[in-house]
Amino acid sequence: ITLTVIIILMLSHTGNASADPWAIDNLVGEIAPDFTLRDIEGKKVTLSDFRGKVILLNFWATWCPPCRNEMASLEKLNSMYKRNDLVIIAVSTDRSISAVKDFVKQLKVSFIVLHDENINVSRKYEVFSLPTSFLIDRRGRVVERFIGEYNWTSKELIQKIKDLL
Repeated sequence: ITLTVIIILMLSHTGNASADPWAIDNLVGEIAPDFTLRDIEGKKVTLSDFRGKVILLNFWATWCPPCRNEMASLEKLNSMYKRNDLVIIAVSTDRSISAVKDFVKQLKVSFIVLHDENINVSRKYEVFSLPTSFLIDRRGRVVERFIGEYNWTSKELIQKIKDLL
């Protein structure tokens, strides 16, 4: 039921109720769509600037309980592997940047947080529910997509990341 609610909320939030939820699978194996967004301080960040590093790209929102739950494991993963060329980029779909700033400050998030207020990047990535994440290899290819909440420090996910590093 929760996933259904999140899908409905996301579709109504994006104004894209006819989205094909399986289109997201077409990204796996492809070069990750490039984009430029501003971080919570207003600085422009471009995805392709991180080519040569492994990227975990996470789409989330402050109003999404599974997204909020997932942040602690993303933070822990970041502290474990940021020196090993892993870059975590969390793209917020919130309409208000102030809610994002408050949340990031409260949680003491140390990875990159970007704001996709118009949902343009989320649409590029065919995101239809939150959280949704993509693992991107050093060549910029999407290796895998993850829909829903994950424990990013689980043995299985750590191994997937180590294999790419």
